[in-house]
Amino acid sequence: MNLLPILSSALLLATGILLVLNAQTRPIQAAGFVIAFIFFLLPVTDMSVANYASVLMGDLSPVSLALLAIFVHGRLTGQKPRDGYTQDIHRLQMLISLVVIFLYPTALGFSPVDIYSFGYHPVVLTPLLLALFCLSVYRGWYYLATLIALAWISFQLGILDSNNLWDYLLDPFLAIWCLLHLKRAWRLPSSVAIQEGLLFVVATFLTFAVIHSRVNPDAFSKSFIIEDGFLEYATVGIILAGLVLCIQRVVTLRHVRHIRFLTVTTMLALVCLFGAGEEVSWGQRIFGIQSPEYFLNHNLQQETGLHNLAFEVNGRTISVNKLVFGTGLALGLIIYLFIITPLYRTRPRIAYWLDCMAVPMPRNYHIIGYLLIILTVELLVDSTRRGEVTEFTGVIIFLLNLWFPYNEHIYNKDDLLDRDSSRYNSNQ
Repeated sequence: MNLLPILSSALLLATGILLVLNAQTRPIQAAGFVIAFIFFLLPVTDMSVANYASVLMGDLSPVSLALLAIFVHGRLTGQKPRDGYTQDIHRLQMLISLVVIFLYPTALGFSPVDIYSFGYHPVVLTPLLLALFCLSVYRGWYYLATLIALAWISFQLGILDSNNLWDYLLDPFLAIWCLLHLKRAWRLPSSVAIQEGLLFVVATFLTFAVIHSRVNPDAFSKSFIIEDGFLEYATVGIILAGLVLCIQRVVTLRHVRHIRFLTVTTMLALVCLFGAGEEVSWGQRIFGIQSPEYFLNHNLQQETGLHNLAFEVNGRTISVNKLVFGTGLALGLIIYLFIITPLYRTRPRIAYWLDCMAVPMPRNYHIIGYLLIILTVELLVDSTRRGEVTEFTGVIIFLLNLWFPYNEHIYNKDDLLDRDSSRYNSNQ
């Protein structure tokens, strides 16, 4: 019999008694907590109060248990956690609140994608957790890193009856507590933290893609890059984030930028909309829409979309995906990175023209990211469907390129871009 749920319930109930005794002295609080904890474990008829409570509440996650233990220890000893604890707890509250907003509705069937199911075979959830763990360690968020490690180790040891990783990360009580404190905990992450976090996601997913494709190809094809899986919908979400960013810039800068600037930004928004629509076949699979006859005859997957179209030309099958979105996109990226970018950085007149046209120029790490993704996927990922990995990690770099470009100043509404070209002659 697993005693952990019963002990967890007793701890939670005894913590409630501790809160009731808040105004009492510390010895009285300690005595009340111990007595309550023991009492809730004593059998009443055939089961204890804690046993009844565990049936009603379910298992508490290791994260909840750790937080309860920290709280009780602080209350009974008077010792405050070390510096950084409060900030890390606020980050935890933000993360869990954002997760549960999507997790529980999808688990209840309000979405075609069940995010909760990803926890049973966490080949996708694991690299996300690893990325967050690495970011936490890198930025000195040690309490958050410890809680992530605790949840993962507990999952590997199977200390709960559940075999779903989500149950080791959170539970309804923790979710409610985080949501109630979201307003106080809410802090927009710094631009540096966002960039570092997304880069860790790229690095971990590339690493796991290489490992799974070679060591466990079955998991790679059936869980990691599965159709209508996490990678596909996450790719759509990232592209839509780019769409929202472009729209926000058009709205914010509509009175201070030239029409050509706003036009190019609008075109980038349309590109994002097109990319997101193509990725999910314009909602065909989500809403169960039958493809028109034209796409049934000319689309390789018989879906509503342009990138999988194929045509017969002189007895040869021409794939739009390979021609436009493969060769064409690769050629465009080469021109953008290795011709336009050097000209931007060395020719002031070209830099001024590109800035006025709202062209987001890549930083050095964007260039390295694009190249690293292509080389890693093409040379190390052993799968015919490795393009899904390229799409997911590539759009992350694209979003970073769009969000934090080398010429980020052009999106500052106080910047006199169209009326001040002298700085280009002096600064470049």
